Amino acid sequence: MNQQEKTEPKLLPRDKLLRDTFTPAEAQLCAVIILTTTVTFWLADPRSYWGLGFLMIIGGICPFILKTHERTHPFFIDTLWPKFWLYSSPIWSFLLLFAVGMLQNPLQPMTIGEVDYLTIQPVNKWLPVSTTSSTTWVTVLSYCAMYLITLNLYLIPKSRAFFEKLLPWLCFSAVLTGIFGYIQKTLNFQNPLFTKGTGASDFFSFFPYDGHWAAFAIIWCGVCTSMTLLSARYDDSPDFIESTGPWYLTGAVLLGGSGFVIEARWPAVTLLICLSIMLLLVAAHFVKQSKDPHRSAIAALCGLLASIAFATSIFRCFQSDPHTESAKALHQAALDMFQSSPIFGWGMDSFAQLAPFYLDDTLLGARYDRAASDVLQLFAEVGIVGTVVPVVILGILMFQYVISKWDVLLTNHLLIGCAGVAVLAFLDTPFMSPAVFISFFTIIFSALRWAVLSRSKVDEVDAVARPTLVSPEAERNVPFFTDEYKETEK
Repeated sequence: MNQQEKTEPKLLPRDKLLRDTFTPAEAQLCAVIILTTTVTFWLADPRSYWGLGFLMIIGGICPFILKTHERTHPFFIDTLWPKFWLYSSPIWSFLLLFAVGMLQNPLQPMTIGEVDYLTIQPVNKWLPVSTTSSTTWVTVLSYCAMYLITLNLYLIPKSRAFFEKLLPWLCFSAVLTGIFGYIQKTLNFQNPLFTKGTGASDFFSFFPYDGHWAAFAIIWCGVCTSMTLLSARYDDSPDFIESTGPWYLTGAVLLGGSGFVIEARWPAVTLLICLSIMLLLVAAHFVKQSKDPHRSAIAALCGLLASIAFATSIFRCFQSDPHTESAKALHQAALDMFQSSPIFGWGMDSFAQLAPFYLDDTLLGARYDRAASDVLQLFAEVGIVGTVVPVVILGILMFQYVISKWDVLLTNHLLIGCAGVAVLAFLDTPFMSPAVFISFFTIIFSALRWAVLSRSKVDEVDAVARPTLVSPEAERNVPFFTDEYKETEK
């Protein structure tokens, strides 16, 4: 028996088929998600114009998928478009800020002798600005497209069967990317494939910076472990070693174990801690709830691996990091930029242009594209207005889940990896990577949609309250058949 059947009245085979069979919109969405994640996983260069351009094209298809969903969905979906406009508001706010910001540029050229310099000119601080609108529009549109693509995961799927079919493919793709990274380390590659890299040795798999890989591995290590626990909770699941659980668990260990070999300190620490937490959850499940004949051995193995991962993370915390001082200076520069323009910031990708005006003298002469913290960079570039909108929207979704007190296990487990990346965003730049960005929102929206589907009747998920058309039995003057219909083949 599938777990979803526990929360609904007993369904006839025909109803189960209707619920679990892909509609045209679900099939299109599944294909789009698999295609975009594969491209971003393998073309992991954060500023690959091929990858960003591809994402913009795919993002333009999403409204057509929603329209297909509206026309072909078998149930009532009264809340489809109100939800779409509400939860897509971060896209429109970013596009509006960017469009208005193109009207004023604070950087103006100045020539002294035969040397050209850039100076910051006074601008209207009550309006957005943009310092690099001619090149930034590609990044802005592609990130908006990625958000729009993943948002459909919260709007379209009508059954948990959609995610039971989609997530295994995404886990396989992520683990395959990790396996290539181990091969790359073993063969001592000089550069990641499909990109020239940064010129440094801190790369893994297709990611030019292994800190981005760590954030990516945090998310998918959590997903693989969550699928391990889900497969163990099915009523009709065989013994653990004969199910798909060991494959998911092996994938989680491979992804999380990369924290032992990557160079970036805080990303590695966060990855190892998340791996330890997920393994402890598996061990706790087999100790307390499982009746599997091998539960003691599985729990002991997971506990041992979790202890090793956690001990290594503590050791990595105290390792020296040559980039610590420069990271502090970059953080301070981002704070100074935010204080200079707190309402709308200086525009997307403005840090690289304005950093020389705010950096410590010891760092002048070097080019820094990022502030070594996604959170501080977001405040510096889009200000309070640009930061509040996406935070409020995600806060609304999380608040709805929390106050509903649904306590859906798979959702809770999936969100652990996302929480790890959110914490890492204060110390590093995980969301600079499109692979991390699309993975983060894919799992956020999948987890929350899973919770909605788990606690709602299949035909009432996206419908508003409707009046009861059948009067109560006490108010009827004629008999009315209310027993279960028994269908037979004719």
